[in-house]
Amino acid sequence: MPAFHLLSEWTFLAPPATLWAKIADSPRYPRWWPGFERAEQVDDAGDVVRCRVRGDLGLSLEFVQHVVVREPPARLEFHADGDLIGRGTWTLAAHDGGTRVVMLWEVDLGRPWLRALSRLPPIKRWMARSHHRMMEQGRRSLTALLGE
Repeated sequence: MPAFHLLSEWTFLAPPATLWAKIADSPRYPRWWPGFERAEQVDDAGDVVRCRVRGDLGLSLEFVQHVVVREPPARLEFHADGDLIGRGTWTLAAHDGGTRVVMLWEVDLGRPWLRALSRLPPIKRWMARSHHRMMEQGRRSLTALLGE
């Protein structure tokens, strides 16, 4: 069972297809999403992306994202391995004339020392808060990018 079950919910005025174009294009995240230091496409299809993110206190985590489900403009699921191990799912749905976006991230940490630290309740809460801050930065940046 993963150590972290992290849920983020966003709403936008833009339609699902517009949001899909941004969310499904993870190699471009560093252009607009603070905290994404790198996202390099590894394969021709764009289903494998090597990422590096930086959270609180400058801790960088690297992982490889492998897309396993791509259902435009509604669902994108990927598996991650590296410093983050687990599954992420983006779900987009029409909502009140715009789009509701839900991101579920069920992960554990790949580095043994980080995994051990994450079992300590105060450290686990700090790591979850760091994740939620990075997600909020992404939401705000995406809102600005869309001109909302």
